[in-house]
Amino acid sequence: MHRNALLSGKAAFTGLTRGFTGRLARAIKNELIDELNATHAEILPYPLQRHRICSLSIAAEKARDESLIPMWSGQSAALIKSTDVESVMECLLKDITKPLDELLRWKQR
Repeated sequence: MHRNALLSGKAAFTGLTRGFTGRLARAIKNELIDELNATHAEILPYPLQRHRICSLSIAAEKARDESLIPMWSGQSAALIKSTDVESVMECLLKDITKPLDELLRWKQR
């Protein structure tokens, strides 16, 4: 669910919260982050808040309810893309061989 949320475009909407662990973190906006950031939500110090949210998120994952799962995310998460390993390796090889080819051509001159 987390991977799908990151790749679906939902990662364009993130927010900061202390509600997951008691420490500041960025996550994809969902019902959980909105509720934890509400003025009436008490945030416990770390690690107590982490334990409080952990039991909720385990139940939410079992229920496949992504609205109540901490969807950790960096601020550039909307730029993420997924591809297969073959494409990644192909791209890496191109990036490596192009400068080497140019060096060999230069050396032969």
